[in-house]
Amino acid sequence: MDKRLIGYYEQHGLNRFIPERDLALLNLRRFSRGESILESDRPVTDLLFLVDGRARVFTSAANGRQLLLCFYEPPQILGDLEILQDGPLATTNVEATTACWCITAPRSYVARRLETDNDFVRTLSALLAHKLERVIRNSALNLLHPVDARLASFITATAIETPDGELFSANITHVAEQLGTSFRHLHRTLTALCAEGLLRKTAAGYLVLQPLQLEARGGGAYVLPSP
Repeated sequence: MDKRLIGYYEQHGLNRFIPERDLALLNLRRFSRGESILESDRPVTDLLFLVDGRARVFTSAANGRQLLLCFYEPPQILGDLEILQDGPLATTNVEATTACWCITAPRSYVARRLETDNDFVRTLSALLAHKLERVIRNSALNLLHPVDARLASFITATAIETPDGELFSANITHVAEQLGTSFRHLHRTLTALCAEGLLRKTAAGYLVLQPLQLEARGGGAYVLPSP
C-alpha cells in the first residue's frame, strides 16, 4: 500500500467517505501544473479527492472564451456531481494551477456504494447540497467583488515560485476574459497594484512584493471552501 496515499487519507479524514477496508481500491495520481484534471464534456471515470495542490475550475464558451468559477484547495471532491449520472460527462474544466495529488476511487466502486450504502448516499448528497449552496453564494460574491480583489485572488492562486519570489506571468488578455472584465480595466488595475507596492512589473511579468497583503486584498474571492 502506498504510504503517501495512506498519509493523505488520514490527514484529510477520508474515512468519512471511503472505509479503510476499501483502501486497496484507491489510487494516488499526480497532475502537473497546467494539466487537466477534468475536461468539460469528457467522461468522468473516477471520483477524485484533491489532497494536495490547487486547481482552478472554469467553463468555456463555444467561441473559446473562458470564465473562472473558483479555485479548489484540499480537501475537495471532484466529479461528485457527474459520478451520479449515467454515462457521466464533466460539466466544467478543472486544471491544476500547481502540482496536484488526487486520490481516485473507481466509478464502478462508487456506483456499488450508492446502491448498497445508505450512509454513503446521505454523506454524498449532503456534500452536494452544501457545494451547491456555496457555489450560488460564491458566484454572487465573485460578481460583486471589485476587480482588484478578484485579480489579487487570481494572482495569489496562480503565481509561480522563482528565485526572485512569486511571479505572475499569465496572458493578460486571457485573464481579463476569465475575470469577466476588459483588458484596459485589468491593465489599469495591475498598474494600481504596482503603485501600491504590492507588485512590480518586470520583463517576465509581475513580481509579487507583498504576498500577504495581496492575499488579504483578494479575500479568497474565488476559493471554494473545503467540505
